[in-house]
Amino acid sequence: MGPIFLAVLAVDAQLDRNYIREKTLEGQVTAASKGNHGGRPKVIDDDSLTFAVALKDKGVPVPEIAKKLTIKTGKNVGKHSSVASLHRALAEAEEADASDEAQVIGPRRQVRARITGPGSGTDPELMERLTRQVLDGKADV
Repeated sequence: MGPIFLAVLAVDAQLDRNYIREKTLEGQVTAASKGNHGGRPKVIDDDSLTFAVALKDKGVPVPEIAKKLTIKTGKNVGKHSSVASLHRALAEAEEADASDEAQVIGPRRQVRARITGPGSGTDPELMERLTRQVLDGKADV
């Protein structure tokens, strides 16, 4: 009787864990749909980051930029942001710029698809005729 009872308790505990996990994920999805993604507020906001990028572009060293920035929210209001936080924010901004630039890509070269092969179920004669049409430029690809 003892092992059966423990097995029932283990199943009940697993069901409780699954229920808690489901509700937690539902809450996170609901919060995310409202714009709340959790975590601490960013120390360096968009305005400060724009200012920091402009100073860095002028050649000002990062430690001096960090001394000029002040934290606007959170428990450290009025203090200067750390050099590490500024380096991190600048790196994230550069990554965002690089990903924006990477999305603007010129035309891709055409790659010929290999359709024939074992299990393709396509008649080899038909494939040969279609290939000739494509190579001769008579088919719309």
